[in-house]
Amino acid sequence: MPVQDDWQLGCDAQGRRLLVSRRLVGEAGHGIEVRALMDAGLVTECRITWKDEVDEVNAHYRLAPLSGRPPRVGDAIEAEWTGPNGLQQSVLEGQNRLLFPLMRIFMGPLLLRLSDMEFGCEVVAPDIVDPSQRGKLLAPRVSHRRAGRMAGDANIQGVHDLGPDITVFSYQGDEAERDTHCFVDPKGLLVGYDWPSSTGRLWQVRLRGLEMAPEFTALC
Repeated sequence: MPVQDDWQLGCDAQGRRLLVSRRLVGEAGHGIEVRALMDAGLVTECRITWKDEVDEVNAHYRLAPLSGRPPRVGDAIEAEWTGPNGLQQSVLEGQNRLLFPLMRIFMGPLLLRLSDMEFGCEVVAPDIVDPSQRGKLLAPRVSHRRAGRMAGDANIQGVHDLGPDITVFSYQGDEAERDTHCFVDPKGLLVGYDWPSSTGRLWQVRLRGLEMAPEFTALC
């Protein structure tokens, strides 16, 4: 099926940085949409809408900083999501947790954050592993992930074709059972990745023909 995958970066009515990303499949427009507020590359709040042939499921995640302090890594994460039994709520406490709203456009900032943490950290993301499990769909899913910058002379096929000043990351965690190589450009965009699957195959994804407005300078 044809997949439409797009994103928009701008500011909301209060001047906060707003990132909207959609992945829609087929003529019916089934898929997922994320609207997220960001601050210095950190996702501080997001709303997720999942729509399929069954119905529509919504979720709202936000960092809950202490009164009078701006959001930061380690703040509690509040989650709300709709399920077959109505509105569900959860508060996830803990140090060094990052909020990750699933979409590839958020991978660049996530990798940059993870690479500054020697032992990685726990990442909280809405669950879409099995959409048929409606009680779990968009509920908080916690996994440990790590990332590290690789040497600039790393011999990886096709990296130089992605442009100048590409940073190569080694990434582990969740679906990345073995080291996945991710490529991020100077603007903080994930422009490619090599993912070894559990069956032994290597998936190589490259972003081609990227067009951006001239005023776009950086994602983070």
